[in-house]
Amino acid sequence: MANIIGLTGQTGAGKSSVREIMRKNGAAVIDADSVAHGITENNLDCIYDIVCRFSCLVLNEKGSINRKALGRIVFSDKKELAALNKIIFPYIEKAIEHEVLCHIANGKENIVIDGATIIESGCKKLCDVLVSVVADEETRTMRIINRDRISATDAKRRVLAQKPEQFYTENSDIVLENSGSMFELEQKVNSVLKNMLNRYAENIPED
Repeated sequence: MANIIGLTGQTGAGKSSVREIMRKNGAAVIDADSVAHGITENNLDCIYDIVCRFSCLVLNEKGSINRKALGRIVFSDKKELAALNKIIFPYIEKAIEHEVLCHIANGKENIVIDGATIIESGCKKLCDVLVSVVADEETRTMRIINRDRISATDAKRRVLAQKPEQFYTENSDIVLENSGSMFELEQKVNSVLKNMLNRYAENIPED
């Protein structure tokens, strides 16, 4: 029995760092954003559903979804974004579930589903434990400025657009506070992984 770890959190909090620490410790990682990208590129059923809702103007010449064109529609209107999510989330969940089963078949003990919208998309129910990464606003703002080379004003706007920390604490099994050093973060992540491996060992059936 594998441990399925959902990983989410606020932008600038350090979710990517946690993911890489878990990967270095042998966990298989499923990137939900990459899965979503692949679906809008290749899944004809999903593309058809999106076009039916948003028109053929969101298509590329090759017949895949033009993410920039679609983004201009949905990121300026919450109702349109909700409509898109209602279409695409079931496809994402199904694709992620397939990847999880493949990793289980290959004997992986820890499988990480990394995604910003795990809670909202319904993928949370695929997970044994949901880990959220959070940090204070000042820390996240500075990280976003350094990471994306944008102004403090734009970085602050991104931070304020995120769901509050309370959303993650209320919907997660484990909250990793990451306002300190990388060493401190590694210690916290290693503790989580150790507990998950102990859980894995406890659930291995005896001969």
